[in-house]
Amino acid sequence: MVVAQHLLAAQIGTEVLQHGGNAVDAAVTTAFATGVLLPIWNGVGGGGVMIVHLDGGGGGSIDFGMQAPGLAHAEMFELETGPGALDIQGPSRRFSWPKVKDNANTQGYTSISIPGTVAGLTTALENWGTIDLDQAIAPAIKIAREGFPLSRTVALAMAAGHALLSRFKTTGDLYLNDGSPYGPGAHFVQKEHAETLERLARNGASEMYGGETSARIADDIEKNGGYLRLSDFERYRPIVRENGLNGRFRGLELSGVGGPCGGPTALEILHILDRFDLAGMGHGSVDFLHTLIEAVKLAAVDRFNFMGDPAIYGFPIDSLADPDYVKSRAATIDMSTATEFSTGDPWPFAGADRPANFPAPAGSAPDDGTTHITTADKHGNMVALTQTNVGYSGVVNPGVGVMMNNAMSWSAPVPGTVNSIAPLARALNNMTPMIIHNSGRAVLAIGGSGGRRIWAAVVQVIVNHVDFGMSLQQAIEQPRFHVESDDPVIDPRFGDDVLLELKRRGHNYGLPPEESVLWPFAEPNGITHSDESINGWKSGLSPFAKPARAVGY
Repeated sequence: MVVAQHLLAAQIGTEVLQHGGNAVDAAVTTAFATGVLLPIWNGVGGGGVMIVHLDGGGGGSIDFGMQAPGLAHAEMFELETGPGALDIQGPSRRFSWPKVKDNANTQGYTSISIPGTVAGLTTALENWGTIDLDQAIAPAIKIAREGFPLSRTVALAMAAGHALLSRFKTTGDLYLNDGSPYGPGAHFVQKEHAETLERLARNGASEMYGGETSARIADDIEKNGGYLRLSDFERYRPIVRENGLNGRFRGLELSGVGGPCGGPTALEILHILDRFDLAGMGHGSVDFLHTLIEAVKLAAVDRFNFMGDPAIYGFPIDSLADPDYVKSRAATIDMSTATEFSTGDPWPFAGADRPANFPAPAGSAPDDGTTHITTADKHGNMVALTQTNVGYSGVVNPGVGVMMNNAMSWSAPVPGTVNSIAPLARALNNMTPMIIHNSGRAVLAIGGSGGRRIWAAVVQVIVNHVDFGMSLQQAIEQPRFHVESDDPVIDPRFGDDVLLELKRRGHNYGLPPEESVLWPFAEPNGITHSDESINGWKSGLSPFAKPARAVGY
């Protein structure tokens, strides 16, 4: 089975399984295809993270997130001044940061970081796959060269981004129809994208990390005032960890991706919640929602105080999910009232003293350009793979045909924070692929798109499924909330009585825009497996926003 955020991508991945490929083969092939079908949100110009579970044990995680260029530094962007100069992130007002002049960290050549997708996907194939790279890329080449009808979702997103897409000639020539947005169903061809994929298929990852493609990208970026250079591509390496980052929830084993992503935060939340009887509270009750909201707030405060590139700032991020540390955090939850939490003290659990010069807290970056893929094969192997362009820079380099990321927007644009810009830094991101397994058998693989809202959504779906026995589809469709360090946004379907009581407990909540209620706060998708059912494989997906589809056989 394959779940992806485009029907054709899911069909392509399933064909790989039908021809004898495993879950990793299917995930990688689907990922390359998704980069063509949803090109502004992900692709070989971006990066991602993935977790692999092999039945009976084995697998691991790959962090192929984007890295800042070697020329990057903490004061590389000029900041806005005067009224409105702060980029106020509603759910995390205490951790907002200054706006950058002319959006130079989110748009154009100066916003581009080293892409990691090709390195990550090729490494996954080499470590756990059974097919060759050219086989995995072939369907994406065909779609890019022959074209496909634009989905309504992509066409609307391109229309919304018209100003940015029209700013650069090569981009406008590809993404616009004589200067106007393409409509839904328009036949969309990406000839240069196909040629780039063909070079990758012939030459392997070295094509992107020192070959002709990377040279074309670096040359165009340098000519247009950006910071990325060919030497940055040449020294890029994905981070591979055997078995990933592990934890437990209700006796089940959890595997995620460690480091500066959503994995440690989701595990910290689940470890906090493991100390509370949520099922006894009742789904959707005031106590249930209050406990979840407070647990997410605790982890969010830790996230913004400690999480950045550990290779640069020195904090062992994975210690935030340590069960003994989490015990101390869970004890601070007051069931009678909402709390404005301060940071915890994880240093003893990290086996280190807090350095006297440890950086200040960072903040929450905007992030809205992500896709997620989940695969499972007949052997019981599962993959959860999230990849992203962050938003997108708007830059398509001549002779390459690929939308480039704007991952410089992930780093705080001021010096002195734990997530400040630094040469080759891997900034804090929100991708949260996870796999739950029981005695060596994977029982759930899940992840999602939706920027900063992903990690809280993944946690809520897991709680709904594990604590309340809901099917994965039911668990995804339930009303949800999103919160970070401050006030929650809550789906009104929880009911007026519950919302009133939450207000009495001090939760100064807001409601989402009405048009967002049908796909609340993020778009998770996943696959569950149960030996108790004759049809043991079941998908769960969000059919709205970037609509996911499941295909199996």
